Parts: sequence; structure tokens; C-alpha cells
Amino acid sequence: MTHVLLQAAEAGHQVKEMPMSPIWYGVITFVIALALLALLWSFRNTLALDPVAHDHSDHDADPHVADKHQGSHH
Repeated sequence: MTHVLLQAAEAGHQVKEMPMSPIWYGVITFVIALALLALLWSFRNTLALDPVAHDHSDHDADPHVADKHQGSHH
């Protein structure tokens, strides 16, 4: 009886080999993370390349005078 149960347990247990060594999964993940970091790093200081000149000189003039311009100031 025990022999039959052991054979049934062995028959259902199939081992599938991984396509590569487990260390390579970590290496590939690390390389992808570095590539994404390089992509993010390539966009640093892009606000300085904004072609629209923003004039902020009227914001410090007089806080009691009503705002001459309607809308957002950024």
C-alpha cells in the first residue's frame, strides 16, 4: 500500500528546469534598473531648457495692490 502511494506522489511531481542560472535573473534585473535610471537621469535639468520666459518681477511689487493679471502665475 505504501509503495503505491509513493509511486503516485512521484508521478505527480515533475521538475521543470529553469532556462538559465538563478544568478542571471538578478543580473538582468540589475541591468534593467540601471537602464531605467539612465533614462531618468537623461531628463535632469530639462526645465532650464524651457523656451518660454517667465516674468516674476511683478509678484514682489506691492502685496496690497490688486493683481493686474487674471489666472495662474507659474
